[in-house]
Amino acid sequence: MSIGWSENQKGYKEVDEAVKRAKNEGILVVSTSFDKYYGVDFWGLGRDDMKNPDDFKSYEPGMFWESMFFKDNKKFDIEKNFMVPMDSRCTASPTGKSDYVFYKQGGLSWTVPYVAGLYSLCCQVNPNITPEKFLKAVMDTGDVVQIDKQGKQYKLGKIVNPEKLVEKVSLQK
Repeated sequence: MSIGWSENQKGYKEVDEAVKRAKNEGILVVSTSFDKYYGVDFWGLGRDDMKNPDDFKSYEPGMFWESMFFKDNKKFDIEKNFMVPMDSRCTASPTGKSDYVFYKQGGLSWTVPYVAGLYSLCCQVNPNITPEKFLKAVMDTGDVVQIDKQGKQYKLGKIVNPEKLVEKVSLQK
C-alpha cells in the first residue's frame, strides 16, 4: 500500500491488526509504515536526471529527505535501512495515452511498488522465499555509497542491487 498510518488515525487499530495477521501468515505487506512491522525501513533515492539509473553510484539521498540525512545521519543506519530509486522518473502522463512526464522529485509512496516488485521477482525464482529471508537477502546484497559533503563523509545504503538479490534468493531454494 502506497500509504502509511499512525495511531491517531481513524481505522488504525483495524489496519494494524490486519497487517499483523498477514505477517503471521507469511505475507509481506509493503507500506510506508514498513519499519513498524519488519524491523527495517526503506527510503527513496535521488539521482541527477542525466546519471545512469543502473549504476548504484549515481544515487544520493532523495530530495524530500536529503536535509535530514545530512543533519541526523544516525537515523539512516545502513544496517536497518535499505534504499530504492524514487526521484527522476519518467512515467506515463495523465494528459494523454501517448504522453510522458518527467518528475524530478518523487515521494515515499513511489518506492512501495518497487519494493513489492522486488519481492515478486524473488518469489518467482524461489517460491519458498519468506519475508524474513527476502529482507535478509536485501540487506546482505545491498551496495553502499560514500558521499563527501562539506568535508564530512556519509554512508548511503544499503542500495538494493536487484541482480545480486535475485541471484542470492535463487540459490536459497
